[in-house]
Amino acid sequence: MKFDIFSAFEEFLAGQRDNLLVWISVFLGAGSAFYFGLLYEPSVPMICGLLSGIIVLFVILFRLYHRESDSALILVSFICGACLLCANIGFAAAKFKTNSLHTVMINHETRPVMVTGIVDHREEQEGRKGSLFFLSDVKIKGWDLSETPQKIRVTVKQKNNAAAGDRIEVLAKLTPLSGPVAPHTYDFARHYYFEGIGALGYALSKVSVIDHAETGLINLETIRTSISNHIKTVVPEREAGIAAALMTGERAAISDEDWDALRASGLAHIISISGLHVAMVAAPVFFLVRLFLAMIPVIALRFPIKKIAAGVALLVCCLYVGLVVPSVPTTRSLLMTGVALIAIMLDRSPFSLRLVGASAILLLLVSPESIWSVSFQMSFAAVAALVAMAEVIRPYMSSLYADAGLIKKIMLFIAGTLLTSLVASLATAPYSLYHFQQVPSYSVLANALSVPISGLMIMPMVIISFALLPFGLADWSLKILGVGVDWLLDIARWTESLPGAVITTTAMPDLFLVMMTCAGLVLVLYQGIQRVWALVPFILAFFSIWWMAQPDIIVSNDGGVMAVKDQQHVFVSSIRKDKFATETWLKRWGKKSDDVLPFPRQGQVILERGGAISCDPSACRIETGGLKISFGSRLYELKQDCEWANKIITDIRLPKDFCKDGGIQQFGYYDFKENGAMSIFIKDGVVIDRVGYDRGFRPWVNDYR
Repeated sequence: MKFDIFSAFEEFLAGQRDNLLVWISVFLGAGSAFYFGLLYEPSVPMICGLLSGIIVLFVILFRLYHRESDSALILVSFICGACLLCANIGFAAAKFKTNSLHTVMINHETRPVMVTGIVDHREEQEGRKGSLFFLSDVKIKGWDLSETPQKIRVTVKQKNNAAAGDRIEVLAKLTPLSGPVAPHTYDFARHYYFEGIGALGYALSKVSVIDHAETGLINLETIRTSISNHIKTVVPEREAGIAAALMTGERAAISDEDWDALRASGLAHIISISGLHVAMVAAPVFFLVRLFLAMIPVIALRFPIKKIAAGVALLVCCLYVGLVVPSVPTTRSLLMTGVALIAIMLDRSPFSLRLVGASAILLLLVSPESIWSVSFQMSFAAVAALVAMAEVIRPYMSSLYADAGLIKKIMLFIAGTLLTSLVASLATAPYSLYHFQQVPSYSVLANALSVPISGLMIMPMVIISFALLPFGLADWSLKILGVGVDWLLDIARWTESLPGAVITTTAMPDLFLVMMTCAGLVLVLYQGIQRVWALVPFILAFFSIWWMAQPDIIVSNDGGVMAVKDQQHVFVSSIRKDKFATETWLKRWGKKSDDVLPFPRQGQVILERGGAISCDPSACRIETGGLKISFGSRLYELKQDCEWANKIITDIRLPKDFCKDGGIQQFGYYDFKENGAMSIFIKDGVVIDRVGYDRGFRPWVNDYR
């Protein structure tokens, strides 16, 4: 019996040899994810010592395995050692990437300060929201350089002529990077830390250019700005933002209504510079170059035109990605497409899970922080599922195409498009539910309608416009591009208007994401009946939803906004303040904006779940489930509630002996500054969760230094 189990295990390992690179990327990602989940920053000597020890252990196990390959214990130990080594490499890569940045971050809101810096990137926002300035080489008057962020982002609403490369001066108010708006939500401070940005701010004066950029130098940012400005003069305003996003990567000019429609229809991926766009650039260039070279017998007979075409396509893709605003998604897209083109140049299949694994390995080593990025997770999930599907149906499709006529080929193309959209939608659905608490119901339909427009109209016009812009002849192609974008938006808005267009859920636990990822890996990497094992993590993922409790009350990072969830509605202390946080809370509760009601300005609201919210102009009393909260911003009124309340929550500074009764929990300015937003659970006794409990003591947390 032991021999049979061992043989079956060896047979399984033999079947996974082709997926070795994928498994390496999986454990690299696991190591990176573990690093970012720690509460304390590990030391470099500890990591170096641990990695060295595991390398030695792996070498010993490797030698033992080659000497006694028949031993089941040694084989299992060798496999575990290899997995542990990959995880530790991912862990070490994340640590060394963090240490290499040294991003300086401010930890408090400043008074108006005079800021100077070089404009790295300028992006126009939609409507009258102004411009976003990304500044480097920042200097702040009166500040020591060691305490000054190297890069900041400033919102400027006044009109100005500052361009990329100019050194500007502006009076601005700076704010620290926002942490998660509730426990277990996305950490924006960590994102900006890896972007090198140490503060956000808004301008209080006009922008003054104190030193213009050197003339005569090729500046990619200037080229992007010129392209965006030219698009706005040719393409109607509604479509100009999306056209600019496709050609330059600047997405700030897209209206909120269009974003909502694109997300609800499952077409938001078309706006991001993703692997789809890079592939749509590579494919026509590859085939056109190959066709042109094939028409010249001298070249076609003497040179490998297929490899030459792949090389030209790779060069064009590099130029395209290099022109757009740099980001992790565009880098990942170039890596995946580039690896496929290099595979063609090496006479390998460009559609292979090995190439997906190789791309993931490169990205995780260069940008390990992307492991928790939604774009990383969704794109690799979609690509891996599509490649696995292609390997399964390739024999059947080849036989169907062999003797197919024109009509049959058209039908097969439509069926293939629908199947591709379905597989990609199913593969990305768990990540959409986890990160956004929603998934579009008709994404397959919307993508099936939009793919012909995107592939035959939008992306070809993007390529043609790039080729004609230097000669001033791109107006006609940009107008056609605008028409294609208009049709795309019409599809998005029509899909959004369909009944049940978006499926919404409450927030998902981390275990749900992990288990669904494991289920996807089993379906993609295992063969035949082995795929039935995917049911185990799949079932655990859905059980985890029922295990996760939802908070009854959430308080913002500064203690100034409170939301109380009732059965049908959510009561919010202020609808105008901290709108983004409120919207995030609603999504995590599975509620819509129509479900929001304000706290009463004067009077009382009876909660359906029991209890009440009673307010006057200075403070509010929240009573539910045995919990009594006094909430407000005036010391005198809060002091009167010391005998009534068991919790006092405010955004002002509370004296230590504010309430003499030691049993009353007091949460004031300093507490929220240290621990951030708060979630309160009252189902089985009062339980409080804080953002600070999960963030720990890390470089991107304000009090780290």
